[in-house]
Formats: sequence, structure tokens, C-alpha cells
Amino acid sequence: MEIKDSIVLVTGGSGGIGREIVRTLVLSGFSVWNLDKVRPLEPILQETYREVDLSETPFVVERSLSKIITESSGMGDLYGIVHTAGYGGPYHPITDVSIEEWESIFRINLTSLYLLSKIVLPIFKKLNFGRMVAIASSLSIVGSGNSVAYSASKHGLVGFIKSIADEWGKFGITANAVSPGYVDTSMGIQEDQISDHKSKIINITPVKRIAEPSEIARVVNFLLQKESGYITGSNWAVDGGITAI
Repeated sequence: MEIKDSIVLVTGGSGGIGREIVRTLVLSGFSVWNLDKVRPLEPILQETYREVDLSETPFVVERSLSKIITESSGMGDLYGIVHTAGYGGPYHPITDVSIEEWESIFRINLTSLYLLSKIVLPIFKKLNFGRMVAIASSLSIVGSGNSVAYSASKHGLVGFIKSIADEWGKFGITANAVSPGYVDTSMGIQEDQISDHKSKIINITPVKRIAEPSEIARVVNFLLQKESGYITGSNWAVDGGITAI
């Protein structure tokens, strides 16, 4: 499948890592549909924004996603999806995590990709081609006290991706995860919740810095390319070595 006139759906494309992913994919020639609760402050040429709140009930989210994908089908072939939307919740012990907070984290981080996959995988199958990339986290590789719900959801996300890779690979569909470490975004640093968090993270990271969003976006772009078709079921750690030591 050619990139020209091909559509990539990006959840959570309005801020942080998602914004840089949208920008990078547009520069690569993709037509990007940004599915986010928040409208981007600065729209990009070849970007189409549609409002979706992935924290809503599964029925509401599935209905919204189905409507958007039906609309996009008249604009070009669906090439791939990038699930960037993510929510960490407050930084506190599991005993303080309410069931509402737990369910909200899982709805955004994992359930929404399940709902989206059920719609797009049959489309990919008909095309005999599809690319799926999910933004996980270094906490999909290790655990973290006071982020139990987030870490659990990201571990689940990687398991989901690996299983999709096995189930759908015979149809020309690849599924991979990218696990950033600490990235220079408001969600990535969390200075509002953890005192001196940035300096502490830099101190324990082998490369002694945190990532720029563009460094994550370039890996996502690589995994979407047609030439990356032999890479599937993988979880790419882009974390400055923090999970390697």
C-alpha cells in the first residue's frame, strides 16, 4: 500500500507525544486523523481532527469510533492506527485508587484500543495490509509503586499487541508497541506531583537526559512503514536505557 492518500488514525494526537507523532506522520506523507478529547491548538495541514472522549463508556466510545471510521473511509484507504492516548491518574498507593479511577485509566489506555481494533482489523484484512502501533511505557516493562493502575494497564497493552500480532499477522497486519521512558511533556515529568522529579529521573537514566517527543515519533513512523513488515509483536523501549539496568 502506498503512503499517498493513505490514512493513519492517531488517538490522543493533540498534546505531548501525540502532537509530535501527528506532525512526523504528516511530513512522511500520511493523511492523519487525530482522535482526541481536546482540539489541537495549532492544526497541521493534512490533519483532520475529530473529538472523541475515550474515558466514556465502551458503548459511547465504540459508537463514536465507528462513525469516524465510516467517515474517513471516503477519504482514502486506512493504512494504520497509532494508539497514543494515555492517562496515568494521580500518583498514590493502590489503596487510594478508587474503582472509578482504575476504570478510567483502563478505558483510555487499553479498552479504547480493543474497541478500535474490533472495527479496523476487518478493514485491514480486506486490504491485506495494516499497521498498528501502541504507545506503552517503560512501566510496561517494570513496575512502579504509586502507579499501579497505570503500570498494569500498560502491561496489558503490550500483551494485547503481542496477541494481535499472532492472530492477524497472516493478513499482512503488524502490531507493535513503543515504550517511552521519561519524555519532556507535562505527563512525562509530573513535577506537580513529585518534587524534583526531572532531576531524579535524569540521575538514574544512563544517557543522563530525558527524551524529546520527536524521538518517540520517529520510531513510530519507522514501524508504520511498509518496509517494516517483518517487525511485529515487539515492544520497543525508547527510554535512555532506564529499563536495561
